[in-house]
Amino acid sequence: MPDNSSSNKRIAKNTLLLYLRSLFLMLISLYTSRVILQSLGVEDYGIYNVIGGVVAMFSMLSSTMASASQRYITYAIGDNNFTKLRRVFTTSITLHVVIGIIVVLLIEIFGTWFLYNKLNIPQNRINIAFWVLQFSIATLFVNIIAVPFISIIIAYEKMSAFAYISILEGILKLLIALLLFISPIDKLLLYSALMFGSAFVILFIYTLYCTKHMSETKKIKLQVEKGLFHEMFSFMGWNLIGNGSLILRNQGIDILLNLFFGVTINAAKGICNQVQTAIYQLVSNFNTALNPQLTKAVAKHDIERIHFLIIQGGRFSFFLLCIFAIPIIITAPQLLSIWLVEVPPYSVAFVRWTMIYLLFDSLSRCLITSILSYGKIKTYEIVVGGTKLLALPMAYVWLRIGGSPLVGIWVNIILEVACLYLRLFFNQRYIRLEISLYIRNVILICWLVFLIPWGLLFLVRHYLTDNFILLLFISFFITALSIWVLGINKCERKIIIMKAYSMISK
Repeated sequence: MPDNSSSNKRIAKNTLLLYLRSLFLMLISLYTSRVILQSLGVEDYGIYNVIGGVVAMFSMLSSTMASASQRYITYAIGDNNFTKLRRVFTTSITLHVVIGIIVVLLIEIFGTWFLYNKLNIPQNRINIAFWVLQFSIATLFVNIIAVPFISIIIAYEKMSAFAYISILEGILKLLIALLLFISPIDKLLLYSALMFGSAFVILFIYTLYCTKHMSETKKIKLQVEKGLFHEMFSFMGWNLIGNGSLILRNQGIDILLNLFFGVTINAAKGICNQVQTAIYQLVSNFNTALNPQLTKAVAKHDIERIHFLIIQGGRFSFFLLCIFAIPIIITAPQLLSIWLVEVPPYSVAFVRWTMIYLLFDSLSRCLITSILSYGKIKTYEIVVGGTKLLALPMAYVWLRIGGSPLVGIWVNIILEVACLYLRLFFNQRYIRLEISLYIRNVILICWLVFLIPWGLLFLVRHYLTDNFILLLFISFFITALSIWVLGINKCERKIIIMKAYSMISK
């Protein structure tokens, strides 16, 4: 396969570019979260997160449409069918507008009722919470419309444009956070309004870039091609079960925590969500760069290439996350106390257990992409989506009998392990990927890479030093050493050394 070498280089180049972009965004996000928590206070910060949870329950439609748009656009490019690509993009835009309007109407009806009748929000903040809900709905609609433009940029692997626009978005959010310090009006209301304004500006920039650089996006009219519309809508419908179960599970647990413990625990969970989002965005760049290649390989029915990308993708997704997860787990108390002025209760435990969850989740990223690319997702989404939704009744029963606020994340980890096996089963069924091969070459190696440095660092922390800077340095060093010695093979080490030498020489 003569083009695989250049494709692999493109994956590496795009990963590096997106990695630097996300490192910058992570630093902005972490600082912004500190400023916002300090400006809003624990109560208002908790209100914003629980309102965001209500809206996010409906954002599953946006996630579903993003998966469908990404799959069909990338598949058309991989199949070299550019006539169909324009039809797919036009249909995608129409679908997003229609479903976006439906989502807005549903949230206005259900979300407003839920706000006034079910959520545990202080009475003196209930009217402000209503306007926060309205701005959150508007922000969600704008983000839904942006999905096809982002999808085609990623499908064409124009990662530099994606990176620069994302950096601009991060800078806008930083400016919003700083503006809260000098605001004479209600800070929670202003924050919600400015977040909507930021989303609208970013949509405009994505639209401008696409219409200038991609002919398929020019002079688009809202129209429906019946056959393609039905095919994409069917894909979205089944994918809705998977994405919907994920959103309902996560936001449903946040609402359960609110009902049982109040907004203080939502503030702690909100901090955890900020850390999770920042870290996930950082390490998911590899998957963002790899996914178009994997979908194109599926379009070409290149089984050898598909298996190679899944195995390598699973390993390196885990390794990239490990570099950050282990230091965060070890230094979480000091890290949060430095980052935040006031650390909400349970924040440290939430962050630590979330890193474990993300490690399990990283092993499934490429498995999910291959299944979605293959297209036959009906049975898969029903089985895996149903498994995810078991988290809500399990968490409710556990909380009802007096369980810890950490119950939600514990249940998520247990069910994520079950979903990992189910995804392996469907990959074996669809693309002949042997389960034992993945377990042997990915899962066992990855957890060995995690457990050895974690154990060593646990001993270092308890018996040698708990100095934050020294412990952070040792954590990064031991984790990187474990990946180098145990995680990658001799051939991969040789390639990395040659690439590093080449870059230094240049």
